[in-house]
Amino acid sequence: MIKFFDSGFILTLYDRILIMKTLLSTVVALVGAVASAAELFNGKDLTGWTSVADFNFTGGYFAEEPTWYVADGAIRSTGTPFGYLRTKRADFTDFKLELEYRWWRKTENPNSGVFLRLADENGSFIPKCYENQLQPASVCSLFALGGSILEGVMPRNPYNPNDALSGIAAAPAKVQSAEKPFGEWNKLKIIIKGDEVLSYLNGVLMNRVKGIKTAKGAIGLQSEGGAIEFRAITIEE
Repeated sequence: MIKFFDSGFILTLYDRILIMKTLLSTVVALVGAVASAAELFNGKDLTGWTSVADFNFTGGYFAEEPTWYVADGAIRSTGTPFGYLRTKRADFTDFKLELEYRWWRKTENPNSGVFLRLADENGSFIPKCYENQLQPASVCSLFALGGSILEGVMPRNPYNPNDALSGIAAAPAKVQSAEKPFGEWNKLKIIIKGDEVLSYLNGVLMNRVKGIKTAKGAIGLQSEGGAIEFRAITIEE
């Protein structure tokens, strides 16, 4: 057996090969972990996204800027008219979604959200999906919208396709809001696996909900009265 003398230690050829294999496996794993997180927003334009606007709902105010545009490396929304910006890809199933958001202009009723497993559109500002709420008063509550089912949670009223606000089922956030003051960036992490959703805000587990039934769909950002912007949007599948 061949032996090597290194700084007072004796290493066999087998030991050295084993060490090199271990180091190589670690490097491959780290590279794979980094590569698996993909950007959903390129920081420059809205490539890969499409918008839906419902001009019947404006939030009671109007803005000179377009509803959705890119500014300073972020996707910015005026919050009016109501609607959403969604990924053109519509087959996301299990994933870890991470993004940053902040309120950039004060409005009377700031509201927005992140749509998950957006599976169907009906022309209104509320599609069939699950919403991770961003409204400050109920941030990280989970809503089942547009006829989506949340097992074990009864909707407020029966779903009516002609009424966008009908059939909503809500699972409130479990802890006090961890949102930062107006104008500061917040870090949101959403993990979906099977029928379970976990929502983290600024490192705090805000909600954990089981029972979502839609298997796949697009990811959306909501325009609903709040001037909000999003950046650093990545997904790991």
